[in-house]
Amino acid sequence: MNIPPRPKGQLPAPGDHVGWHERGNALFAQGDFPAAIACYEHVSALAPALPNPHDNRGLALQRMGRFSEALAAHDAAIRCDPAFAPAHSNRATTLREFGRFDEALEAARRALALAPGNPAYRNGLGVALSDLGRSDEALAEFRAAIAGDPRMLPARNNLADVLRDLGRAVESVEELDRVLAAAPRYARAHANRALALQELARFDEALHAYDAALALQPLDHEARKRRATLHLLRGDFDAGWRDYETSAQAARARQQANGATGDAPPWLGQPLAGRSILLSEPNGLGDAIQYWRLVPALLAAGAKPVFAGQARLHRLLASSGFDIGFADVPPSGIRFDFRSELWAVACGLRFDPRAHPPQRPYLEADPVLVAKWRPLAREGAINIGIAWQGKQGRRIDAGRSIPLAAFEPLARVPGVRLVSLQRGAGTEQLAQLPDGMAVLDPGPAFDAGPDAFADTAALMASLDLVVTSDTAIAHVAGALGRPAWVALRHVPEWRWMLGRDDSPWYPTLRLFRQPSPGAWDAVFAAMATALRKPDR
Repeated sequence: MNIPPRPKGQLPAPGDHVGWHERGNALFAQGDFPAAIACYEHVSALAPALPNPHDNRGLALQRMGRFSEALAAHDAAIRCDPAFAPAHSNRATTLREFGRFDEALEAARRALALAPGNPAYRNGLGVALSDLGRSDEALAEFRAAIAGDPRMLPARNNLADVLRDLGRAVESVEELDRVLAAAPRYARAHANRALALQELARFDEALHAYDAALALQPLDHEARKRRATLHLLRGDFDAGWRDYETSAQAARARQQANGATGDAPPWLGQPLAGRSILLSEPNGLGDAIQYWRLVPALLAAGAKPVFAGQARLHRLLASSGFDIGFADVPPSGIRFDFRSELWAVACGLRFDPRAHPPQRPYLEADPVLVAKWRPLAREGAINIGIAWQGKQGRRIDAGRSIPLAAFEPLARVPGVRLVSLQRGAGTEQLAQLPDGMAVLDPGPAFDAGPDAFADTAALMASLDLVVTSDTAIAHVAGALGRPAWVALRHVPEWRWMLGRDDSPWYPTLRLFRQPSPGAWDAVFAAMATALRKPDR
């Protein structure tokens, strides 16, 4: 689309579809996307069988954040010509905006199959694989794209991003330094370099890199959200929540452009007395449990909250006794005054957990289930429930899941009896334990029902201790007020902060941190030493 604009004021003839398409491309290059779209629509009216104007219209709609319309435009291009590779590639990019990563992978594969020698399509395939957590495969595709075109900076930037996911942050920074030497104003490379520096605990340099990215692209809500996590990690909650709010507002504007926000306005700290608020939590079960402790603050402000979230979590959350309604999906026919994700409640409250330690546990285990699972705890032993792996396929899980064999030093402490709290992915490791290590498996019926963590919470009530990686299990134990030790990567998620072995979110948790990236042996050696102390 690098076509120079026609002389100012000179328009193509009404029936000149080539001229109108060139004009649309020139307007696109100038950033006038609405005018470009009008040109492409005119071309499609003149020559409806051409795929290019439909596809280019989709690209302009992408730039405007109108992704539903963009997807329809790319689909129209494919209907005109199923072998038109650019539309499949651009369709993959649009599908990512909806979290439809499996479909995006299929579309990216189709584009590359239609044009096998195209490095850009190989780069797109790498992006789709990376979204699905298939980092090794993504790495291979990015390297192949660079081999096809060594000057392709987006592929190098993406390569660096995956190197960081694989725990190779030093290599990531080195690659991004090369990218930025060639393109100093490449905002996304600055943002990715910042995240890699953050994972190397080079926090001042990371902040400088985030600032550089946002100076070049102030509306990059992802870079701003990442900078928010750095502020929060370092304990600067005021700056962190400011960045989070700005990022969230940009994300909501994109959602609004796609008609995905509903009727209620977002809650940003407005008065709540007598007002209804619809709560949700898209970021996982652990986040919902962590931020559930903020519901009383909404109630104290006079709000009438309803939580619309995964039904399998309702039973555990309802044990709090908070005066809140539950729904599987947003109730139809009910107008709410506000809506908010649970994590955004913390943002709206400008919440600093250090200033508001919880007074008591806010979730409870079902007494009937406690009695059912109590026999698994052996009297006279140190019964320790363990969990080692998060949900597979999430990029966020990179580096925080732990091989089960790493727990072996705990099993060697006299009197210790390990009980698995792991469900699903990771349980296959129970059949591959080191010699002399035993872990009791509660069996297939454990937490196999419709209610998430109902059995886990009940079993925790009879255990002496929980030891877990950074997964939802840590939040379940903390919300129940059960003693738990959490094994954390060298630079953890922001919620665990830095330089402390306790958590202001959960007073019964103790944090054990890697002294260097990947050093799980040191973490579990420290835990084993602590277990041998009478006071633990």
